[in-house]
Amino acid sequence: MSSVAKHIREEPVPRRPGFVLGHQHSKLLPSLFQWLDVGQRLNVLNIGPALPETVDFFADAKCRLHFSDLFGERFVREEQQSWSEAELRNAFEDCLSFPAGTRLDLCFFWDFLCYLDDAALRAFDAALRPWLHAGTRAHGFGVHHMAIRLENRHYGIVRSDTLSLRERRFAAMTQHPHSQGEMQDLFGGFHFERGVLLADGKLELLMKSASRPDIGTAAR
Repeated sequence: MSSVAKHIREEPVPRRPGFVLGHQHSKLLPSLFQWLDVGQRLNVLNIGPALPETVDFFADAKCRLHFSDLFGERFVREEQQSWSEAELRNAFEDCLSFPAGTRLDLCFFWDFLCYLDDAALRAFDAALRPWLHAGTRAHGFGVHHMAIRLENRHYGIVRSDTLSLRERRFAAMTQHPHSQGEMQDLFGGFHFERGVLLADGKLELLMKSASRPDIGTAAR
């Protein structure tokens, strides 16, 4: 059975996720899971709340799930543009304080990167890098063009090719869309491997860590 590590902080928004509104087919998640060794013990980071379907999906895997609901952090929702990049980095580091020696194998960002301005995206990248290794893979969403408006939804994993869509029980955050080129410059801890344009104008993205094999181990 997997173990679940939840990062608990005081937040200005309700923790309990809303009801399932529907499901979304994923074209890229299956290829993300294909490379995994079923006998390997994994560390999985999910940016968002611990949805029951995601916990159930990983229940039989040898893994430790780290849930960090950064969507609910006040400094992300309300204060990121008034904080310095150093202050943002320190705040992200506090939220991503994993046990010493943790090496993240899978990261699920969902649409979180689209709500970070330039400084916040660089700060998140810097805070996350110490926990990556050369084989870390990630999944997330971007936008095809700047006019796309994202739905205010939580994402969960139902099956290897199916996501759940749940309502977020708080107002949508200010969106800070980036082109894929801009995101690559600002979020340089990952290389963007594949992207698929979805019908609603989002880009589904697969990423791989840019870490070199000799510096991938977190030093904490």
